[in-house]
Amino acid sequence: MLSMDYRPLEIEREIREFWEKNRIQERLMEHRQKNHVGVAGWVEGPPTLNGIPHVGHARGRVMKDLWFRWKTMKGFFVPFWAGWDCQGLPVELEVEKLLGVKNKRELLERVGEERFIEECKKTIMRYHEEWVEADRKLGIFIDQNKAYWTYTDEYIEREWQYLKRAWEQGLLEEGYYVVAYCPGCQTSLSSAEVGYEGSYVEVEDPSLYFKFKVADSQDEYFLVWTTMPFTIVTDLMLAVHPEAEYAKVKVGKEKWIIVKNRVEPVMQELGIEKYEVAETVLGKSLEGLKYDYPLKDLIPKQAELDKHPLVHRVVCEDFVDINTATGVVHLSPGNGEEDFFAAQKRGVPVFAPFDDEVKFTSNAGAFGGVFARDADAMVVEELRKRGLLVKVATIRHEYPTCWRSHHKLVWLARREYFLRTDRINDKVVAAAEKVEYFFEAPKNRFLSFLKEGKPWCISRERVWGAPLPIWVCEKCRVKTFIASKKELFEKALEKPPPNFELHKPWIDQVKIKCEKCGGTMHREPFVLDTWHNSGAAPYARFTDEEFAKYVPVDFLTEGIDQTRGWANSLLLEHVILTGRAEAPYKAFLFQGLTQDAKGRKMSKSLGNIIEVNKLLEKASADVCRFYLLRKCSPIEFMNFDLNEMNRRPYQVLATLYHLNRFFIQNAEYDNFNPQKHTLEWAKNNNLLKKPDLWLLSKLQKAIGDYTAMLEKCEFNTALAVLEEFVVETISRLYVPMIRKELWTDDPATLNRRLAIYATLWHALKTAVLMFNPATPFLCEALYQKIYKRLDPTLPESVNFEKWPEPDGKLRNKALEEEFETMLECVSLVYSARQSAKLKRRWPLQKMLVVASAEICKTLQSVEEVLLELANVKEAEYMQELPETLKAETDAGRWVEASEKGIKVYLDTHRDEALLGEGLMRDIARRVQSLRKELGYIPTDILNSVHIAGLDEESTRLLKPYLDEMIELVRAKKVYLHKSQGEAEAEWHEYPLDEKKVYIAIL
Repeated sequence: MLSMDYRPLEIEREIREFWEKNRIQERLMEHRQKNHVGVAGWVEGPPTLNGIPHVGHARGRVMKDLWFRWKTMKGFFVPFWAGWDCQGLPVELEVEKLLGVKNKRELLERVGEERFIEECKKTIMRYHEEWVEADRKLGIFIDQNKAYWTYTDEYIEREWQYLKRAWEQGLLEEGYYVVAYCPGCQTSLSSAEVGYEGSYVEVEDPSLYFKFKVADSQDEYFLVWTTMPFTIVTDLMLAVHPEAEYAKVKVGKEKWIIVKNRVEPVMQELGIEKYEVAETVLGKSLEGLKYDYPLKDLIPKQAELDKHPLVHRVVCEDFVDINTATGVVHLSPGNGEEDFFAAQKRGVPVFAPFDDEVKFTSNAGAFGGVFARDADAMVVEELRKRGLLVKVATIRHEYPTCWRSHHKLVWLARREYFLRTDRINDKVVAAAEKVEYFFEAPKNRFLSFLKEGKPWCISRERVWGAPLPIWVCEKCRVKTFIASKKELFEKALEKPPPNFELHKPWIDQVKIKCEKCGGTMHREPFVLDTWHNSGAAPYARFTDEEFAKYVPVDFLTEGIDQTRGWANSLLLEHVILTGRAEAPYKAFLFQGLTQDAKGRKMSKSLGNIIEVNKLLEKASADVCRFYLLRKCSPIEFMNFDLNEMNRRPYQVLATLYHLNRFFIQNAEYDNFNPQKHTLEWAKNNNLLKKPDLWLLSKLQKAIGDYTAMLEKCEFNTALAVLEEFVVETISRLYVPMIRKELWTDDPATLNRRLAIYATLWHALKTAVLMFNPATPFLCEALYQKIYKRLDPTLPESVNFEKWPEPDGKLRNKALEEEFETMLECVSLVYSARQSAKLKRRWPLQKMLVVASAEICKTLQSVEEVLLELANVKEAEYMQELPETLKAETDAGRWVEASEKGIKVYLDTHRDEALLGEGLMRDIARRVQSLRKELGYIPTDILNSVHIAGLDEESTRLLKPYLDEMIELVRAKKVYLHKSQGEAEAEWHEYPLDEKKVYIAIL
């Protein structure tokens, strides 16, 4: 049975046991695999097993589960199988922390690759337990037994097929480019990773103005600005804009070359008041000018490079921004993308003397062994010594940091492997444009990023990752791509050991023979970008047959940050694999991220992370699920507030619970049989009244609206539809319309009561089915304890039910409009009562409605319901108010309220009969409250109710209504006492209009 109160934690424990004992999730999958109307493809966006799930993760998982349960109820088979992202930097950094190592070099020296791999596996398994438990507590019906793991050999072999297709199409190649590099992780990043949500942070850097002397001139200098002084060590060129006008500005005895339109603001910033523009020249006239590089004495390699005819010269480039700084840009091809391309197209050598820790090598001369950013101060000092420092200060600006370690990134020219996705970018964008994104903002964000069309750097200088399957001959340098474990074993010079797996260090030990020259081939030492690893999921997690059946998948949803992450890698890899302008997903919902109650990002440093498992030890999963879906649009950033979660969401679910409890208690009392007392039976016997027909019509609208909102992924507005239907339509309106009919035990009205139960059975059961994808625990409990108990022929779980569809025969828009008008009138009655301080429970004798003939006719057609809700004995309708009544209104006898063409006048006079009935209802309400408090159910008949503390006047007014009160509170007898001493009982005190009344139940 249902407890008196809604106790979600007890319900959820019970339902988890029910699901697990009866294998509901497994049997649901088995059932839908055999009995379905179609297949809805799905592939899990794998959570990274490097941390504990928090409410931000829960939000996304609840959306996935809602979609799965909804589609399953619609009759589709969904391969809702789990998946786990196991490799890459996120996991490595977590394990490094656990092992207490500072960087990759220390890791390899102290720990070694083999033990590190084992520690990575232990870590992911530890976090895996947390995630599975979180899914269990949240009620996520994902199949854990069919999970994929991105680190297994089987998965990696299928991932290699994407690379094989790229290799065959000439899209996978080695290159020497400038890439973003993290000194902390000691690996490169892709351009997509650089722009991740939260990667750009405000940092403090030097703001350096310095000058380079024009070679062979007496007094001319180029004035340059930078925030990265260390790049002067690798400087090889200066760039100006060819079409801009440059000024030679006389400052003291020197002439500084600067873009003309920046002269005044730069001089102002430098605090120079005395200056004059000596002459102006076009930028293109400066091209080829040689300048004196000042650090040749400290960096022998720079002295050597200085002999190159194109090194330390001025070049013209359109990318030079003439609206900031000085319009003269110093170029370090080893440290900047544009700098690199400027050097490449001219045949200028690249100077990048950095090791894996971003320390300068011996090639940097005096700077050798110094970390790049630590060299900033050294460079400034050297410029100062040489009289080339103009001004140094600090600047706060946005700068990209590593999305995992949060180190400031450095751009370095390095040898890496790239997928040349820039060459297929038209296909990629065309594929993305065919996808449904549900909302314009994330769609535009994703397409805008894709149109950048940069090559994808997929190589990483790390350990725990899928290996790049390319072997290079040590003699002739020819390369071979290996596409499978079988092929590798066949070509291996020595048989791999029994514990071999497709990971470092084992795969690096495999040497193969070069087919071209007979030399020995070694594997390129890189592992793959973890986003390539997870982006291979559509092909790697399925068999070929499943891939053909399920991909492109019907729907995916992940955080908005995945525009640069998983959504991107999935798309690029699929276009490479298929060669078509086709995405591996038909629809993609990008969710907003979840923040704390104050709108701050959740982080360990702030201590504001809310872990799912800890939260759900004390909080309800259903309430949490409803809150996560209901609070805001799925694309909005959500501020998660525990206090807010436990208010309205709890109230809505408690209302659904108590409506069902109200139904079952009354229905069982009257022996309602849902198989016999159907809506059809009620209709055929003319037992349905207008309130029932109105409720059934509103239900059809709710089904249609709710389903349409789910289709559009407007989950918050979808649940608003359900909330309004349950809280407003059923609880606040329909139940008060029919409650009085259920108070009686009269056999003559039994069939009418059974018709009300048939209506409630249909409306509430349908509501439970619609709530199920959002709040599955409560829905399963209500289904088992009410619907399945009353009708054992129903499916064994609510999840096996069919999704409701609107029944056009039950929709009556005209009746809805009638009730809408009637409810507007009732609202005016309440407003008028409030003005006159007349409680809704107090009956009034008469109301006048002044409105058009059409509105009056409508109200007369539903007068029985109008009078019941308004708690008025009679109503009169007219188009104009008679003069006599105008005078009475002015005198205060009538109180008025009006809106939308309706005026309501309430007779405020209450004679003794009305006063007595009002008093009776006031006291009856307190008796009902006490009944509930003492644990009685609505159908229990009390032996006796005792009332004390009323004065003589109140007792006299109440006595004529005791019989009605007996029926109202379901008691055999009601006794009135002058004082509590007249009856030995446990008295309960209640306030009553500034007095006190005492009530006891025996």
